Amino acid sequence: MNRTIILLTFAGIAVALLGCPKPAPVVQQQVFSASKGSLDLVAVMPFYPRPELLRSLSGATVDGPAVAEIVASYFADALRRQGVSVIPPNDLVIAFMDAGTATPRLDPRRATELAAREFGATSVVLGEVYRWRERKGEALGASRAASVGFEVRLYDTRTTRRLWNSRFDETQRPLTEEIRNLGRYPGGGSRWLTASELARWGVAASVDALVAGQWRASK
Repeated sequence: MNRTIILLTFAGIAVALLGCPKPAPVVQQQVFSASKGSLDLVAVMPFYPRPELLRSLSGATVDGPAVAEIVASYFADALRRQGVSVIPPNDLVIAFMDAGTATPRLDPRRATELAAREFGATSVVLGEVYRWRERKGEALGASRAASVGFEVRLYDTRTTRRLWNSRFDETQRPLTEEIRNLGRYPGGGSRWLTASELARWGVAASVDALVAGQWRASK
């Protein structure tokens, strides 16, 4: 009897999934151009913490600049895992300090000029983080879901032209709300993610999209 109930339950889920629309894309991206060699050496600038990020951090144990630094480091790590050579954010901060100037987190012209001159970078990543809301509760039971939002852009150091951008804006939704979330989140939607886990997932999807568009042209 129990076996029959279990089989019927899984059958019902399968039918529901067949009738559901496909999961929404993890990131929204726009490809402006695919420049040959753009991913030969990528400089990842420290990300910019937008003012609204500070409001989303109410009661958190980290501040806006620290969160922006975390997301930038995730992005650099994800690029490395894809086999891309990376100049990490800290190296760029030091280079701008040595040049006696503030780090231009929002200025692609200055960022691309220094990254190309000092490191030979072929492209530069600039990013902005605007939301980092931690979950309330535990993995198996949360009263509030984690929520993360950031935007990332890729610039060609030779022309300062924007090649690509993506946006990740996600608040985890429960499986009971949308059955299509069953396979969308890490863990198959079986647990509540932390803000860090949600951000890593978004960064990985963003880098996958970036590499898919630019890598073909770089070969």
